[in-house]
Parts: sequence; structure tokens; C-alpha cells
Amino acid sequence: MKEEAIWQIPPSMERWLTAIPMDRPVALLIRHSVRDELPPGDVGYAVPINEAGVELGQLLGHALRGRLRTLHASPLPRCIQTAEVMRSSAGVELPIVPDLLLGDPGAFVLDGGKAWGNWVSLGHEGVMQHLVSGESALPGMANPDAAARYLVHHMLASAAQTPGLHVFVTHDSLVTATAARLLGKALGPESWPWYLEGAFFWCDDEGLHAAYRDEHRIGVPEPLCGLREMDVIEFARREVARTVGLDSGARFFLAGGAFKSLLTGCPPRDLDLWAPSVEDRNLLIEALDRRGAHRLPAHPFADAFEIAGRVVEVPHKTSPYTLEERLAHFDLALSAIGAEHRPGDDWSASIHDLARASVERRTVLLLKPLVNWKYALTTLERMRRYAAELGFASCVEDEAEVWSVFESQSDDLRAGMLARYAETSMGGFNVFEEIEARSEKGWVGKPL
Repeated sequence: MKEEAIWQIPPSMERWLTAIPMDRPVALLIRHSVRDELPPGDVGYAVPINEAGVELGQLLGHALRGRLRTLHASPLPRCIQTAEVMRSSAGVELPIVPDLLLGDPGAFVLDGGKAWGNWVSLGHEGVMQHLVSGESALPGMANPDAAARYLVHHMLASAAQTPGLHVFVTHDSLVTATAARLLGKALGPESWPWYLEGAFFWCDDEGLHAAYRDEHRIGVPEPLCGLREMDVIEFARREVARTVGLDSGARFFLAGGAFKSLLTGCPPRDLDLWAPSVEDRNLLIEALDRRGAHRLPAHPFADAFEIAGRVVEVPHKTSPYTLEERLAHFDLALSAIGAEHRPGDDWSASIHDLARASVERRTVLLLKPLVNWKYALTTLERMRRYAAELGFASCVEDEAEVWSVFESQSDDLRAGMLARYAETSMGGFNVFEEIEARSEKGWVGKPL
């Protein structure tokens, strides 16, 4: 590109803005607008866009008039500023959603301090070469292929089936690495994006499309994310890195419903970190305190913290000793998913066969017999909540199993089950109403 054309909308953007479909959601992962040169030896987090960057952002914003539906940005100032300029010029009132997957640290970086060593030892081109074609994770970084696929999965989920353009403002390295991985093509320095150049992603009857410059791949292998071992481990590494950190020294399990995010693309509601010993549990608590986690009011079975937009629960119980034994204590198959962390960023994963079957059948299944049968009513509510969140069905036979367990108990045990449900449920999904209806028909004892 000639120097006089640098501050124009890149030709590839003009071409793809014309070619992409108008009747479906399209995610655009785009580099921020023009900035000044970064200070030598400085990552330049605080460097803003300059006057030329404002003008270029205005040009692209105007080109998006009538099509811009959502705006997401890396929390770094130049990305937020780019989004603000584009929003104003597009003539829309939209919130700008800060997204850590887009930067600070971004989808490919887990621990900024450790990851910076890769730039020192390999240089920017060396790191980029690894991101576009390497198979393993560099120190402090995510597996690049898993990270790219999760980022696109997240962007398409954020688009929420709303036709139009959904813009995600980020940095050149994220655009390059994500485009390369989804296109299946190792992009070299000549293919790194210009300012306000980006990659487009959308789905239609032919499958997932990825488009960048002159490349267009149709039918990118799906699913982008799922219950593969690599997906589970990389999700766990990302969530642990932003909360407890990768150097707590503890052995522990991240297990439970958080892994639904691999299916929905949405952030997890909370993280359950199970320690197999008192020593490991103490190390987890110390790590959370050291990283400035805010302690929440005591939960019935765990200490709870809030950090980096996540609620982290560390159960009081420090058994069983293995991840597989821990998963066997769950009632929902989609909770029987976990990753084990060992000191030194060493990981393994376990996924129950019925969890995979739940995804294949798009049905929330129970692990039977119910180990926690005294909490069966809470399990029923969670079955229905999972189904609503995932767009799955709740297994009719398994719901009947829950009611059978409940109704087969003595009056005293049913009263205890009702009390536990009142204490542990979130409320909703008609469980209380069904208890009332069954009570009126004489099927169960008097509800609370």
C-alpha cells in the first residue's frame, strides 16, 4: 500500500463490507485506528489514537451507518477511543463493551509478565509466527488454535442472532492470529493488518465463513469449541490465569457448570475450585487474597470471592483426592466436566461420557443414581436452567426420576428436601409451583 493511501479505509474493508450478507449477524474483528509510534522498549498500553486516527475512524463509522449493531473493544485506551469515534460517526447510541479477550491481556495471552518474555526472546515476528502456525502454547500464553476458535465462538455468541455488523476493536496481533487460524493459512508480516483492517466471520447454510483480505474460507470445521480435552484445558487455563493465577502452587480442580461457556460462548457465572487437601486449599485462598480478590458473604459450602469479573468459590470440603472422584459426586452430566491443575502450569482434563451425550442429544441428562438425592429438587431446577441457557431439552425421564426420588421419601425426609431446596435454589422454572400442585393432589407432604 502506498504511503498516501495509509490513512484511507483499507481496500479489503471496502470490498468485504460490500460482499458480506446483510440478513445475518457478522462479526468483524478489527485493528484499532492510527496511533503514534510506540516508545522504544514499551508495550505502549497508554498510547492513544492520534488526529489521523480520529479522521480514519470517522470515515469507517460513516461507512457503517445503518449496519452497526454492537461495539466491543479491548480495554486499552486506543481501542475504546476507536470505538467511540466509529459510534459517533455511525450515528448510533450503543454501549461500548470492554472485553478482555480483545486485549489486556487478550485471548492469546494468559499471564502478561510471563508472556512478555516471549517477545524479548523471540521478537515480535517470532511470536507472531508461533501464533499463526505453532502447535503448542508459549510460556504465559494460550494454545493459539484453541484461543482463536474460542474468540470467534465468543464473538458470534455476542452477536446473539441479530443481523448486522458486530464490531470488535482489538490489536494487530489478535487480528492476524485469529484470521490465520480460521483461514487455515499461515499469514506472514506482509499480511498483518493496517489500521482499521479486519477479519469477518459469519454463518449460513454452507457453514462458518472466515474472510480476510483476499482469503475466504467457507465451511470452517465446526464446532469452534466443544467438550474436547484441549478446549476444556485451555478454558480452565484462561479462567484460572485471570483469577487465582497460574503460579499459586496449589493442586486443584476446576469442575462443574462453568464449562457451559464452551457451548454458549458466554462468560461463566462462577468458578468452583476444588482443593484435594487442606494445604492446597490454603494456597488457593492465599493466592486470591494476594491478587486482591474481594471476599463475599459466606456461602453455605464454600468461601466466595469476586475478582476480575468472576465469582470464585473454594468449597470447604477437601475430598475426594482425584478429579474423577470429584466428578462422580455431581448429579448433572454437564457438570461432570473438569480440569486438574498441578504446580508448573501442568494440566489434565476429564469429561464424562454422558456430558458428551448431552451435547450430542441436546438434552440435559442426569448422572444416576442421584448421589446428592437430598438436593434432588435443586438438581431439577438446575436441569431446567441448563436447558434454557443452552437451548437444550430437559430429559423427561430424568425429571420423572427426580420426582420419584422425592415422592418415595418419608414425610420427614421430604420436609428436609424442601428445606434444602429453599436454602440452595435460585428460584424459578416452576419447581415450587409443581410442588404445590403435587401437594394439593395429595402426592407429597405439605410444602414450605
